[in-house]
Amino acid sequence: MDRMDYGGITEWLFSLEAEGIKFGLENTLELLHRVGDPHLAFPSIHVAGTNGKGSTCAMLDSVLRAAGLRTGLYTSPHLVDFTERIRVDGKEIGRHEVEDLAEELRPHILHMQEEGRRLTFFEVTTVMAFLYFQRSGVDMVVAETGMGGRLDSTNVLLPELSVITPIGLEHSHFLGRTIEEITFEKAGVIKPGRPVVTSNAGEALGVIQRKAQELGSEMHVVSQPPYFDVIRERGPAIVEKDGHRYEIGLNGAFQIQNAAMVLEALKALANPAVDRDAMQKGLKEVRWPARLEKVAESPTIILDSTHNAPGAVSLAKEIPHLGDEVVMVFGILQDKDADAMCRILGPTVKSVVIAEASTDRAMAADRLAKVMSSYNKDVAFEECIGDALTRAMEIAGSEGTVLVTGSIYLAGDALRWLKAR
Repeated sequence: MDRMDYGGITEWLFSLEAEGIKFGLENTLELLHRVGDPHLAFPSIHVAGTNGKGSTCAMLDSVLRAAGLRTGLYTSPHLVDFTERIRVDGKEIGRHEVEDLAEELRPHILHMQEEGRRLTFFEVTTVMAFLYFQRSGVDMVVAETGMGGRLDSTNVLLPELSVITPIGLEHSHFLGRTIEEITFEKAGVIKPGRPVVTSNAGEALGVIQRKAQELGSEMHVVSQPPYFDVIRERGPAIVEKDGHRYEIGLNGAFQIQNAAMVLEALKALANPAVDRDAMQKGLKEVRWPARLEKVAESPTIILDSTHNAPGAVSLAKEIPHLGDEVVMVFGILQDKDADAMCRILGPTVKSVVIAEASTDRAMAADRLAKVMSSYNKDVAFEECIGDALTRAMEIAGSEGTVLVTGSIYLAGDALRWLKAR
């Protein structure tokens, strides 16, 4: 079997996406077992939910590194390069390491395929990440679920604790059509006798509480009080806990809830190395791309990865702080609630340029523009992100603001275009 270079490896990995989304842990466990069960070699924190998973993982990782721990971070999807998904001590896995790990796993994967056990892209990359973390000698792994929780490939972990971020209606054709059904799937990351931290309320909280009680898991519910926030005009958000203030290095008031969960999770973790200084340093220095991230000036260009209606509600509150007249470049995937997102975001901006993300799952630009036209009087559309950004920048002028949002795929496309430009 000839060795493939990085381009060949990633092409092969992405070809596995043709297997689609497949729930269940059997294939992941089997592949892990064939390479020595690396997922059992390190402690972990497991993060599930609908909104804020990536930011929460980034904050946890940043604080743990500030405390002197060697960390592994596994998140998805990536913005520009596959290597973003797997990090050790804040550094992306190298392309050569990706090649080596894929070459090691490939014979096992092909053998399993011959047995009729076809692995998906996410199953393979999860095993790759855990194998890399084991060999890197990490002290703690922070892992984000891909979809759901109960049957997600990452749920092979036995974490020190689980974190469940706010839950909304998403992937209903896979996870269920009600908040209760979706929460049941995400609450599957809770493990017997291990703490769970959440900021959910209402129906979702009830499901999580019942699951925690069933498993004898200690519940930590973050709400206000005891947390409250101080917002500085166009400045950093601050969370206060037990009389101490923590500045957050990510933009947006919605990050306060994520930071509050992180502080509570680290309290539940009870690692003596993670003291107040580490928490303050880690939260202040955290960086995570495409979360209201300013990437250019003249005009100001901000990338964001809001991708559903609950996230749009939070984003709408931030838009007045981004500039006086914001031009939005907007594109979503076919499985999203287009009307809800357009209804929430459309009236908050000066004008909208619709674009299509470079994925087969993207909603057609003309179709989305028709929906958005009900909520904003100045709507145009371009299929190509470069054309959409060029048009938006012309409308905004050098003193204006362009906000790219609606999908992490669109944000990634925009970042690639801007870097090439």
